[in-house]
Amino acid sequence: MLIDFVGNREVLRELENNLLSGEINHTYLFTGSEGVGKFTAAKSFAARILEPHRRDIIYRENYEHEDLRVIRSEDSIKKSQIEDLIDDSKLMPFNSRYKVFIIDGIEKATVSSQNSMLKMLEEPERFLKIILICSSLENILPTIISRCRVIKFRDIDRDELKNFLMRRESLSEENADLFSRISAGSVKRALKFARDPEYLMLRDKSIEILDRLINAGSYPFRDIDFFKNNIDKLNEIFVFFDSFLRDAVLYKEADIGEGYLINIDKKAFLEKQSLSAKRAVEISGALLRTKKLIKENTNFNLAIEELLIDIGGIR
Repeated sequence: MLIDFVGNREVLRELENNLLSGEINHTYLFTGSEGVGKFTAAKSFAARILEPHRRDIIYRENYEHEDLRVIRSEDSIKKSQIEDLIDDSKLMPFNSRYKVFIIDGIEKATVSSQNSMLKMLEEPERFLKIILICSSLENILPTIISRCRVIKFRDIDRDELKNFLMRRESLSEENADLFSRISAGSVKRALKFARDPEYLMLRDKSIEILDRLINAGSYPFRDIDFFKNNIDKLNEIFVFFDSFLRDAVLYKEADIGEGYLINIDKKAFLEKQSLSAKRAVEISGALLRTKKLIKENTNFNLAIEELLIDIGGIR
């Protein structure tokens, strides 16, 4: 097997078969939710392309090779970065039969950046292999997608993730069960819960604040500093919000059993909610609008104030 990690065995088997047959595509596009192992698989796949005679399992994210180039970005990928890759793509490999480029977050590249890549994809050098990674195909040009072999990574099954945490992190069954639930199918998020107590505290604080906003009924701005102090963690906070909203509605309206709850440790909060499905959808929509506004460089304070008003229902 290409790599020893949890889930997506079919994907890994497909990549392994490519390696064994020597039929390696020029460009791959790995797509799937954040944290399901796309980048780890890409690094391992690249390592096997560049060093085909190695028999040890390579799954380290810090794997390096002189013929491997990696671009990762939390915000956006600039046209200058792509142009630098294009120039590099014309140079022969240093120490391998191939040269491999990994671009993680290709959906964050501007349209101009993506257009500049087209010639590299249309007229590839025989020694060049490219792995593009994205969480969504939505912002990727169709002309890019059509020139790639698309590999879809699925979210990780909860039981798979639970067993992985017990084996890899030596967690108790109780903690492994909790972290596998609240990680929303993401290995990356589950490992953060297992290894970083502050991340678990962020989730606890997020749910506490959402509960207060929903039920306080007045002055929603008391917690605005929480958002200001965690600007770089806003996406995670919104993930925690959405999972709690989902549970609150199902717990009351669908009367589901505990086995279907994500936030199994927050039953005390869930039991006191009177949130309707309609109201939960409205709040979830407000979260999406806020993410969009911040991405478009709207004033952060104004965007968060608007969100707090929406959740607090004081219009």
